[in-house]
Amino acid sequence: MIKQPSLMIKQPSLLRRITVRLAIATIIAGIASYGWLYRKAMITATELRDQTLIAQAQNIAAHLVIGADGSVAVNLPAAFAESYGESDGDYHYAVRDARGDLVLTSGHLVGPLPPFHHNRDRVYDYRPGASESGHMFGAAVKSTISGRTFETQVEEVASRDKYLAAAVTDEFVTDGGWLNLPLLFALLAVSIMTVRTTLAPLSRLSRLASEIQPGNPDNRLPEAGVPQEIIPLVKAMNSALDRLDRGFLRQREFTANAAHQLRTPLAVLQANIDTLPDETVATRLQRDLDSMTRIVTQLLLAARLESATIDLDEQVDLRAVAVDAATGLGPLAVAAGKSIEVDEQDRPVVVRGNSWMLLNALNNLVENALAQTPCGAAVRLHVSDEPAIEVIDVGPGVPRDMREKIFERFWRGDRDKAGAGLGLSIVRRTMRLLGGSVSVGDASGGGAIFTLHFGERQQTVL
Repeated sequence: MIKQPSLMIKQPSLLRRITVRLAIATIIAGIASYGWLYRKAMITATELRDQTLIAQAQNIAAHLVIGADGSVAVNLPAAFAESYGESDGDYHYAVRDARGDLVLTSGHLVGPLPPFHHNRDRVYDYRPGASESGHMFGAAVKSTISGRTFETQVEEVASRDKYLAAAVTDEFVTDGGWLNLPLLFALLAVSIMTVRTTLAPLSRLSRLASEIQPGNPDNRLPEAGVPQEIIPLVKAMNSALDRLDRGFLRQREFTANAAHQLRTPLAVLQANIDTLPDETVATRLQRDLDSMTRIVTQLLLAARLESATIDLDEQVDLRAVAVDAATGLGPLAVAAGKSIEVDEQDRPVVVRGNSWMLLNALNNLVENALAQTPCGAAVRLHVSDEPAIEVIDVGPGVPRDMREKIFERFWRGDRDKAGAGLGLSIVRRTMRLLGGSVSVGDASGGGAIFTLHFGERQQTVL
């Protein structure tokens, strides 16, 4: 049964989410501020209009005079009276007595006085009849002259749009309301830059965390330059890494000690197998013993690689290592009806490293190649001046989707076959310690080709 890979939903970045939320908050703030300013403009326009009408009504009331015959007149200044004298003008006034009867008017019909209760200075508005247009705004002021009470009305013929346009122009645009929008965008830009700068230490910590390798107690996340709120997280992660390293060290020591202790009983078994009279049984047991010996050797090698206490400053001839691997595994190949071929080089190819580590890594590759190669075929070793060593077989090859997984520790493609799944992981670990790498590809004639690559700085040609 083929396990389908799980689909991972890509989560949006923290910076993106904060930016989106800041943008939404800025838009809402802009709408709210403009709504408040618009509301303020309407209130201001209404207050200015009402104050103007009341002031005009008070001014007219202040110029009322009563003649000797009891008649009422208004002695307005010429400039002031002119604005009320036009019949088609915007402003009109009327004076009423205590009973509400008209005493005098500016010549234009003024609306009836609405009922007021307690306010001395009162404002009102109404719409004329269907035959007339516009909207009427008025103010009424009470005054007493020579013991007589009068009600002075002033009305203005104007639409609300006119007042709103004037108020918005004066109070909003002229007085700086237009600066609101660019200020909001500037605030958004500064907020995004602040968030980006604040998240920079987190990005640096993430990069450093991705570079942490097990077994290295000196590689920890720094606290310098980290925001105060993130320091507890950094300390918790460093503490977790310390605990993991201690557990890793105990596991490595246990593996090394167990593998070392197994070598003695294996040697005893080897001696007992050599004394068995039945060669058939002895051969079968010897094959199992060889498999156990290889696993123990791999465990010891894995423990030594993790401790990294091996001398890596040795001059190693890749050609000689290839010949040693073919010579050591030749009997195993012959017993299986296969062979190992080494392409000869005209001159040695020398790299800096450790011959014992490199030979063990190459042996693991050759053993895997022999296991995949059919009977009667050969595994070929080729040393190039890159410098590199290629192990080429004529087996089924390695599928592309498995070429990374086969180097994982304890991974085995065929669970029925013997082995601990350490061989290829040891090869990768060895090459990394040597400053090189290992890759797998398709051989030209079919099969797989494993290549041990060595960096140019390790290359020395004698």
